[in-house]
Amino acid sequence: MRIDRLAPPQLADLWSLSDDTVVDFESDPGGGIVLDTRWGELRIAAPSAGLREALRRMTLGAISLRNAVADPQGGGGPAGLRVTALLREMAPLQHLLVRTLSVGPMPLLSVVPLSREARFASLPLTSGRTCRLSRFAVLRYVAGGMRVESPLSHHVVELHRPEAVGVIGRLEGVAGPLGPRDGDLELSSEAVDAARAYLVAAGMVVVAERSAGAADGAQSPCFAEDHDPALLGWSPDDLLVHARSRLSRRGNPRGATFAHVGQVAAPPVVKPAVGTDRIALARPDLDELLTTDQPFTAVLENSRARSGYPDAEISREQLGALLYRAARVRELLPAGRFEPTDYPSSARPYPSIGSTYALELYVVAGEGACLAPGAYHYDPLGHFLERVESAPEALAELSSGARAPERLGGPPPLLITITARFLRASYKFSGIAYSSLLKDVGALQQSIGLVATAMGLGTHTLAIGEAQTSRQAFGLDWRVESSVGEMVVGTLPAHPRAV
Repeated sequence: MRIDRLAPPQLADLWSLSDDTVVDFESDPGGGIVLDTRWGELRIAAPSAGLREALRRMTLGAISLRNAVADPQGGGGPAGLRVTALLREMAPLQHLLVRTLSVGPMPLLSVVPLSREARFASLPLTSGRTCRLSRFAVLRYVAGGMRVESPLSHHVVELHRPEAVGVIGRLEGVAGPLGPRDGDLELSSEAVDAARAYLVAAGMVVVAERSAGAADGAQSPCFAEDHDPALLGWSPDDLLVHARSRLSRRGNPRGATFAHVGQVAAPPVVKPAVGTDRIALARPDLDELLTTDQPFTAVLENSRARSGYPDAEISREQLGALLYRAARVRELLPAGRFEPTDYPSSARPYPSIGSTYALELYVVAGEGACLAPGAYHYDPLGHFLERVESAPEALAELSSGARAPERLGGPPPLLITITARFLRASYKFSGIAYSSLLKDVGALQQSIGLVATAMGLGTHTLAIGEAQTSRQAFGLDWRVESSVGEMVVGTLPAHPRAV
C-alpha cells in the first residue's frame, strides 16, 4: 500500500494592530480614520477602500493583506499590485502593526513594535547566509511563551511555538528543515528561512556581511555589530539596562506603577533592627555648623580631599557627625497622594528617586578603630549603630579588597558598604527600580564625600565591590538586599599622594 507524505503546512504573513491601538471610523466627518495610540492620535485623511477594509479586519484579529484586498468582482488589477499599493499606504502605521509568521493555522512568532520609530517594511533574504543571534539580544520567558528582545531594536519578538526557539538554536550556518517531534510542527527549509528573515528584520538576528581570515587560514564569519565603533564601548548588560530604564519604548510598564500591591507587604520606610549592642552616636550642633563650616564652594573646590587617600582612623564623634549630616532620617512622611497608604516615606539629607530611600549603610571596623572590630548597621532614624553578627573571614576579605595596595599597606581606616533593599524600590517602580537605586547610590556617596570634606576628612569611592563577600559579612540574602557601593572614610595624610 502506498502512503503519500503530506505536504508541509503553508506559510502565511499576517498583520494586526498592537493591543493599545483603537481605530475610530466615525469621528472624522471628512471620511478619514482616527487611530488612538499610546503616542497620541494619528489621522488618516483620505484612506483608500483597501486600507479602510484592512484596518476594519485588523480590529478583529490578524489578517492576510492579500485577503483584505481581494476583489470578488475580479477588478482592480492583479492582487500583488493591490497589496503593494496597500503596503505603501500603511507605511506611516508601521509602529502600530504587529507582524506574525504563521505555519498553517499555527502562529510561529510575532514581531511587536515598541516605539514610534519602529520600522519593519520588508523581509531580508537570509537563505544560504550565515546568521547568529545578536550579542545584544536576550531570550526570556514571558507568560504564554518566550520572548526575544534587544536594546538595539524597536521591536520585541514573541515566540509562540517551541519550533521558533528551535530556529534560534540552529542559527549558526545555513538553514535547513526542522523535523517534527510528537505534537510539534514540521518546519520546512522555507519556514526556517522565513522565521530567520523575521528575526533579522526585527534586529534580533544578524547576518554575516563577509568572511575574515582566521589564524589557521580558515574563513570565519564577520558581523557588523562586532566592529561598529558606536557599539564597541557597550557591553550587552549595560546597554540593556540603559535602554530599558528610559521611556522611549513601551514594552513593559515603566515608572511608579506599584505593581506588587496586594501581592506582597509593602517594605517599611526604615529597616527593622538587625543586630544587638546598640551604640549611640554623637549628634552635631547644626546651628553652630552653619556659622563654622567651610563655604559650599570651598568644599566643592577642595581638590586635596579628592587627591589624597584616607589612611588614618576617625573618632567615634566624627563618625557620628558624618552619618548624621549625610544620611540620617530628618522626618517620617505619610504616603503621597497617589501612593498606597502602607508606603510611607522619609526626608533625608541626600536625594532619592521617588523618595524610596532603599539604601542601607554598614560600617566595617578593623583593629585600632573607634569601634570594636566587626560590622555595624546604621539606623538612620534612631541615629545609632547596631552590631551585626558576621563572619570574620568575610570581613577580612572586604577590608582586603578595599585597601588599595598601591596606596595603603594595611586595612582601610573605616569601610562603609552601601546596600539596597530591592523591594523598597521595586514595590514602587517597574522597569526603572534598579537604575533608580544606582542614582541614589551616587547621590549618597557624593553627600558623604562632601560632608567629609567639610569636616576635614577624606573619602575614597571604590569602583566595584564583591556582593558575595558582603552577603556573608552582613548575613544578607542577596536577592533581598545586596551591596551596591563602597567607600573608605578616614583622615587624610599630611602629604597626599596622587590617585
